[in-house]
This record gives sequence, C-alpha cells and structure tokens, in this order.
Amino acid sequence: MNVAYFPGCSLHGLASEYDRSARLVCRHLGINLEEIEDWNCCGATAAHSLDHKLSVSLGARNLNLVKKMNLHMVTAPCAGCFNRLKTASYELRHNPSMAEEVAAIIKAPAPVETEVSNLLQLFVEQTGVSAIAQKVVRPLSGLKLAAYYGCLLTRPQRIAQFDASEQPVSLDQLLQALGAEPVIWSHKAECCGGGYAASETDIVIDLGGQVLEAARQAGAQAIVVACPMCQANLDTRQKAIEVNRGQKYNLPIIYFTQLMGLAFGYSLRQLGFNQQLNSAVTLLKQRGWG
Repeated sequence: MNVAYFPGCSLHGLASEYDRSARLVCRHLGINLEEIEDWNCCGATAAHSLDHKLSVSLGARNLNLVKKMNLHMVTAPCAGCFNRLKTASYELRHNPSMAEEVAAIIKAPAPVETEVSNLLQLFVEQTGVSAIAQKVVRPLSGLKLAAYYGCLLTRPQRIAQFDASEQPVSLDQLLQALGAEPVIWSHKAECCGGGYAASETDIVIDLGGQVLEAARQAGAQAIVVACPMCQANLDTRQKAIEVNRGQKYNLPIIYFTQLMGLAFGYSLRQLGFNQQLNSAVTLLKQRGWG
C-alpha cells in the first residue's frame, strides 16, 4: 500500500521518536509512506482561529501536492494535522464558493479527491486489528495502559468521521491486539490543554493534571497517545503538575507506534523510548523487553 505521509512540524523535531516508530511499523506492515515533498504547515493552532480561509488554503495546498503524487490517501500521525487536513478536505467538498476561492489562492483546482486519514485510523481501517495481532511476536502482557485519544482525533464527528467522538475504542482494541490491558477511565477523549501550551500554562497544568490523575486512579502504568502535542504536554509538564497537585505520577507518555514496534520485536532504542522525559525504559526492561 502506497500512502502519502504528512509529518507536520513536530515529527521532524520534538516528536522524532514518533516519526521513527511510525516508519518502522508501517514498513513492517507493508505500508509504503511517501513523504509529501515541499509540504507546508497545516495551520494548527493559530491559523484556523484567525483566518478560516487561510487555514483551508494551507490544507488544500498539501492535498494538491498529494494529488500530484498520484496517491489517493494521505495519513497524518499528528491529531492536530489530521484535523486541519480533514477540515480542509471537508470544506472543499461541501462548500463550492470556498473551493473556488481557495483554488484561486493555491493556483490549482480544489483537490477534493484525496482521502485524509490519521495514522491510527490507517492501521485500524486499512490494515485491520486482526492482521496486526498476527504480527505480534512479543505480547505486551501485564501492561495496564490508558488509551488517550485527546480532543482532535474524533471531533467534530461530521468532519473526523472516525470512531465515536465521546467514547472511542479503536486505540483500546489495538492495544488489546498487542497483548496489553487497556484500563477503563474517564478522560480518554478530554483535552490536555495543548492549544494553550505557550500562552496559558495554568490551564495546561489544570487540564493535564486531570488527565494524569484519571489515569492514575484507573491503575494505568502509562498513557498511550496518538498526538505529539498531547505527548509533549503530558510529558514535559508532568513535574509542574505534580508540584501543583501534590501527587507523584511518574507516568510515561508513549506513542502507540512505539508499542506496536515493541510488540513486533524492535528494540527500545530503535523506537526512541530513550527520548522521553518520563521514561518507560525501566518499566519495559523489568519485563525483559530491551
């Protein structure tokens, strides 16, 4: 399967372990990721809050580049990038006047043919959970994990068209296929405050703290994410949250692709587990997964 790959601004920097593990896992599953040449930022978060037409145009330019690659689908590992590309696609398909204006801006016909998928969706809907389970050589038995979707993978429902907006299950099912035990918890689709990461840190510490506390109370040993903004927020702010709440968490914030790679037999170093502040290395090595 050949799929266009939109890494977004995070996966070539702060979330390089997400990029690395995503590419390894896709190659293992027979998915050929072709990175979009000369891609531009999707506009999350500032663009769409300031200028809707600009945000659609940014997405449309990327979708037009995919069209030029003769590929019918693009996948975005970042939930924010997925949401913006999917929104642009939705607007171009359902708003003819917007599509006409955007076409003039990007100097190309509005690219309405390209399907937009987040990476979790690509695995669940295109590869299939059963096929993924058959690739597992090192089941993640004994790991209690909180599957965290955040607020952008499944909302708004009419645009995202993926899973259930309030009680999603796809990541839980994937983790079960890897042999892990997803916990039942209250905050799987709640916001971590990522949009306020730089401007309103008090809000981030409050919302991120609620997520960490809910995972702790559910007995999770780690939180599993599908978004670099969520990962960075919950990982880098964890010490501040602990001070604020007077509670130690020590919860690793792990990308789901890292766990897939681990279950497929790749090493912790290959998957970038050593790059995260609240490291899962000790937890995983205790189980003999080096």
